[in-house]
Amino acid sequence: MDPATILKLVLVLGVVLLVVAIGLRSRPENSLLLLRRPDLGARALVAMFVLQPAFVLLVVWLLDLREGVGAALLGFAVAPVLPPWAKKGYALGAASDYVIGLEVLATVASIFVVPVMIWIVNGVFGVQTARDPWSVELMLLVTIGLPLAVGMGLGRFRPGSAPRLAFLSDRAGSVILLLGGVVLLVAQGRNILAVTGRGTIVVSVLIIGFGLLVGHLLGGPDPGRRGALASANVSRHPGVALLLGSSALPEHVPAVTGAVLLYLVASMVVPIPYERWLKRAAADGNPRAAA
Repeated sequence: MDPATILKLVLVLGVVLLVVAIGLRSRPENSLLLLRRPDLGARALVAMFVLQPAFVLLVVWLLDLREGVGAALLGFAVAPVLPPWAKKGYALGAASDYVIGLEVLATVASIFVVPVMIWIVNGVFGVQTARDPWSVELMLLVTIGLPLAVGMGLGRFRPGSAPRLAFLSDRAGSVILLLGGVVLLVAQGRNILAVTGRGTIVVSVLIIGFGLLVGHLLGGPDPGRRGALASANVSRHPGVALLLGSSALPEHVPAVTGAVLLYLVASMVVPIPYERWLKRAAADGNPRAAA
């Protein structure tokens, strides 16, 4: 087994452990909030899977980006929420039922939206992907669906042990992802630098800014939900983006990989001022954060 494959498996393990921790801290009824509140669910779906993909499609269609960059950005636009995002959702003041509900809703929606995006890209850009859409669904099931179900099951049948197990799983997953992420960024540094020209950074920042704005406006009157939806809208699963982008342009896999990692880093850095404003506004009781 080559080092690249080992690193991918290590990163998947980190994601799985974090999702198990999320499941351990939640209850099955938490994931049903956005079904019980269809207004919240509809707002989230429109922000994440209508407006954001439409904006990215427009940007990719209008601009002459490097080969592979557009494919990576389109993949992010239809990907579900990155599992470790749950911590940020809580930190921004959203309740656990909204955070878990948003992750579950985004994962289910992505299963249906991915084939639609493949069809649109084929029609608009004439690019056919060799990837079976079901392979994306399988990856989501393995990295999100099953670990979340396992965590919820353990939390239900071993409630006394759940807090301790959640802490250990969370800590182990965070350490694994941190170390694996550093190794990945170092190993792929050349690919990241190779795609930074021709407006790639500016476009990534523009897409992230649009995602934050749309999520904030459609998040509803609760400041925590607004911040959570805005953050979730730009914190998408890089595995889905890489899978879709590399299958659409197999001859440009290094560029797709670099674009995915560049966007991932930007999605962590660009929202920082917005998140600080939200937290400061909440601490000061500023009504504009909830307006």
